[in-house]
Amino acid sequence: MKKFFAWFLAFLMTGTLILFGMCFAGQQAIAPAMGDAGAPVSDSVIREEKELVRERITALAELYGFSAEPVIGAVNEETLRDLNEQASLWWSSVLRDGKAGKELKWDTTELEKILEADPAAQENPEEAGYFAATVAEEIHKSIVNMVLPMRQIVISLGLQEAGKRADLVNLIEFFLGTPWTMLGLSLLIAGLIALIAGRPMRRSLRYIGSALGAAAIVILALAVIYMRAGILPMIREASAGLTVQYQSMVNGTMVQTGLLAAVMAAGCVICLFASREKKA
Repeated sequence: MKKFFAWFLAFLMTGTLILFGMCFAGQQAIAPAMGDAGAPVSDSVIREEKELVRERITALAELYGFSAEPVIGAVNEETLRDLNEQASLWWSSVLRDGKAGKELKWDTTELEKILEADPAAQENPEEAGYFAATVAEEIHKSIVNMVLPMRQIVISLGLQEAGKRADLVNLIEFFLGTPWTMLGLSLLIAGLIALIAGRPMRRSLRYIGSALGAAAIVILALAVIYMRAGILPMIREASAGLTVQYQSMVNGTMVQTGLLAAVMAAGCVICLFASREKKA
């Protein structure tokens, strides 16, 4: 009977450990954006966005007939970093306050001067200012949409309606605390297993180690399923800018999830090794 209850508790512990791993992965994806300054901007994201800027401005240059290279030089890494920081604050406002943040903006004065001096604008000097302002606005929209590929007005209205029906802020705070609740529950179940198994202590390690090993296998399997679910191709089709940011977030989260599974697997090996009966 003791073995039955011990294995039953080990099964429950496996479930709580799996929930801990899944919620921990979600927490690691969300938590950086909860800071006062938003999530930090990765250098690799800035470099990849710089290439996307080149592609977008080149396409607009073919459409409007201006020289692409001077304009590409005006949208430098400093500009992209500033826009990404604004986007981080926008997401931080959504997660912390349940409201969309301020609209992303950047000063296009220098960009307009470059466009106004462009040979395409000088063909008609009287309309050069209008040409520069129009093209600069199109570039502004394209770059902002790349950094934050969301319909900001629509999301703002959606959050207002959702806020009337649910307390979004408290729900997010509850979710962020869920991993530690699951971990505490797992420790409690491990203590109950130790009480049921009795002395010597190594008897309980067999059940605890089995729970750790099973949880590690399931967490790794879920991570593989998630990576193979075809989410990235859908995002890539929708937005190249969002793809860059998504890959950066997922790569970091998956590394942490893999380390967590490795720690559980190591705990499984140690527990099972320690549970072996000593020969006389």
